[in-house]
Amino acid sequence: MEKNKISNKNISVQYPGKKKEKTRRSGLMERQSRNGWFFIAPWLVGFVYFFAIPLLKSLYYTFTKISITNDGLQFQFTGLQNYLTAFTVDPDFMRAITASIGSIIYQVPIIVFFSLFIAMILKQDFHGKTLMRSIFFLPVIISSGVVITILKENVFAGSAGQSVTLFQTGVITELLVKSGMGMPVVKMITTTVGAVFDLTWRSGVQILLLLSALHTIPDSMYEAARMEGATEWETFWKITFVLISPTLVMTIIYSIIDYFTDYSNKVMRMIVTYVNQGKYEYSTTISIIYFVIVLLLILFVDKVLSKRAYSAVN
Repeated sequence: MEKNKISNKNISVQYPGKKKEKTRRSGLMERQSRNGWFFIAPWLVGFVYFFAIPLLKSLYYTFTKISITNDGLQFQFTGLQNYLTAFTVDPDFMRAITASIGSIIYQVPIIVFFSLFIAMILKQDFHGKTLMRSIFFLPVIISSGVVITILKENVFAGSAGQSVTLFQTGVITELLVKSGMGMPVVKMITTTVGAVFDLTWRSGVQILLLLSALHTIPDSMYEAARMEGATEWETFWKITFVLISPTLVMTIIYSIIDYFTDYSNKVMRMIVTYVNQGKYEYSTTISIIYFVIVLLLILFVDKVLSKRAYSAVN
């Protein structure tokens, strides 16, 4: 009876070797975790001191009236007065926001299409490919908004001090009006043609991203498609476009951010103007509102496009 009782009991035997192996594994995971925190520590420090703290201070400034005295900055709490001024009193702010959002509707697709077109050309093998890549990658090196603004305002300035474009759009406007197009459409077309220089110089990073995505597509897929009798058009839409869709989404989001943070943007100019006038609390207020609007727009675009892009790849 005693033997049966002993045999029916669940007896767990722990081997010393397994215990040591488990200890070594947990120690390795702890070291890897510490190394991970060590590598992201510079980013955390930069995020806290250069983004989080300034953002919280900026939010505080929007609820105050800032005065400069001999003792430094003086803050007087005003509540939501600055926000009410931006939405109900200042007509230029909402007009600039609306114009900026309206501009990306046609500028971003043009930039992305141009970038994809140039990336597909630069992927091919031809004489002078390295030189052409250097020319189109030049904006990546000097793509600062201030540099581009200086080029547009000085290098491409007319004798009267006004900015000129690479194309004279007067003849185009007259031709389109006579063809029966409405003035809003004519204005959009002529503005786009007149901004060819600006749009081209905004495509440097996008070309680089799309060219990298194109190089990740294996040549065996194109060879198999040609063997099956697929045309170049079918190959592009069923292989190239599908596989670079995630990069296209990233390119679109980057183009939106790049446009909204451009130095020549109307809202950005307003912010700089109010700072120069000493209206620090109001410039901070429109900056926060602008930041929230851009963030919501990017989240909306990412939610709409990312789901379709990744479902197409999978």
